[in-house]
Amino acid sequence: MLAFTKAEALDLKVRLYSDQAIQRFLITPDSAKFKLLALHSDGSVLDTIYDIYPKDPSRTFVVSVKGKRLQLKLGDESLGEFEGLYFEGVDSLHQFRITANKRNRSYFGGVRALVRGGQMQIVNIVNLEHYVAGVVESEAGHVPELEFFKAQAVLARTFALRNLGKHEAEGYNLKDDVSSQVYFSKAHYTHRDLILKAVAATHDTILVNKDCSLVLSVFHANSGGMTVNSEDVWLKPVPELKSKIDSFSIGVGSYSWEKRINSQRFFSYFARMFGVKNDAELQKALLNFEQKERQKNFTYKGKSLKLTTVRHDFKLRSTYFTVELDGEDVLLKGKGFGHGVGLSQDGAIEMSKRGYSYKSILSQYFFEVELENKDHILVN
Repeated sequence: MLAFTKAEALDLKVRLYSDQAIQRFLITPDSAKFKLLALHSDGSVLDTIYDIYPKDPSRTFVVSVKGKRLQLKLGDESLGEFEGLYFEGVDSLHQFRITANKRNRSYFGGVRALVRGGQMQIVNIVNLEHYVAGVVESEAGHVPELEFFKAQAVLARTFALRNLGKHEAEGYNLKDDVSSQVYFSKAHYTHRDLILKAVAATHDTILVNKDCSLVLSVFHANSGGMTVNSEDVWLKPVPELKSKIDSFSIGVGSYSWEKRINSQRFFSYFARMFGVKNDAELQKALLNFEQKERQKNFTYKGKSLKLTTVRHDFKLRSTYFTVELDGEDVLLKGKGFGHGVGLSQDGAIEMSKRGYSYKSILSQYFFEVELENKDHILVN
């Protein structure tokens, strides 16, 4: 058991551009008040290159992979080759602007670069609350709803603390892509002020179950009017993640969808998956398939096929669909967007618009949970 105290877990190590191969990046500090450190390959400090860099802060450093080392340049001036580099802000509000693979981002905190497997590993060392704000903006910053932002902030913070050790062996805590939480920059776009207000209002607040363990804080775009049991998508049932009617998601956001698929391709797929003939009996069963409530499987002649597999293979928005014949195609008419487990973002936005609090939003989508201060919780 690990006890979080006020001094612990305030800074996270988040791998940036984690879904890309990086050979070179540009980094620009927003002020002259930062340190530039040379690192050993294990990330420990070798030496100080600059202590509170004295030159024009608008100038950009270029870091490139050269064999097993990093080449550092400032403009056309070569500053040497190093096993690793750390651009350290003097406080948590120091900002660095980064460009890699033509993608521009801005981050608070510090930036560490090492070579791993012939590629760049770029890591942002960032205060937990700044990270949470960046996640809320990246994952859900499109609709200015304060209570919705509060709910997302609690989920983002809970996820981060629950998964601190996920990539510990690789030298960081989390990634910046969908395998962790999307974190494409500090919060700095249109609804930044409202997001920061939401993060401040829920400072240090996390979501726990009745055993005071951190909740699996998952979410999706739209439930289609009914959420999904965790075991219907993944293997393990989670008591806080049970299927329930979700009227708030009906008719809003990405609630409905349609997709046309060649009928012979569609029918042949199921025949192959079940090991049967593509005959009238199978086709009739598929065309009569309805989901008045969400189903986990399509069942035919005593065999079952998980709808999550169908969704993946046909790239569907959800597993919540019906089938009808339309000429040479089948027309899938679906509801919802995403895996359907946990919080429905469209539903949460609708609740926020109707005046529900973030506490009510979280209680709507997670069973038997409570809000707690992270400093009071023991986690596995």
